[in-house]
Amino acid sequence: MELDEKLTTWENLIRRRFSDPKFKSRTCKIYNRQAWTRSSDLDTACPCDRLIRRHSFDGKCLQPKAENGVNPVWNRPNKFLDLTHSTEVPINVFGRLQPTDCKFLRIDTRSKMEDIYSLLLDDCGHKPALILSVYGGAKYFTMTEQLEKEIIRGIVDAASAAGK
Repeated sequence: MELDEKLTTWENLIRRRFSDPKFKSRTCKIYNRQAWTRSSDLDTACPCDRLIRRHSFDGKCLQPKAENGVNPVWNRPNKFLDLTHSTEVPINVFGRLQPTDCKFLRIDTRSKMEDIYSLLLDDCGHKPALILSVYGGAKYFTMTEQLEKEIIRGIVDAASAAGK
């Protein structure tokens, strides 16, 4: 099976689950794409630890809308409360890491392990030798391409060693 065929298979497997209530993701709803934000605030971190300009939520956000051309004074929350400040959205982050071709998927942390395991079985066709879960909440940061490759290489090495 060629790489393009494998990509299509993984993408289709996830896309088939878009309407399945067991497979959802969560995103911050403090700001959305249409939120009014002063240009000086675009590089400010939201309480969810992402930059305000990085929010991709399209639904109704917590920031009040402008009325009659006047933007309201708004005191955004100081602390991010997951269930209060986030909302369930369809899975929208998935794919493969290059150059290793490792698959990834971002789903809600409250997803049942049985459902995730079922997805893995559908993908692999057999019981996987290793399941790796990576999560974090570090503040927004960037890393060099070399560091990113080293992290991916370390994960691949750990996975390879586990299969032996």
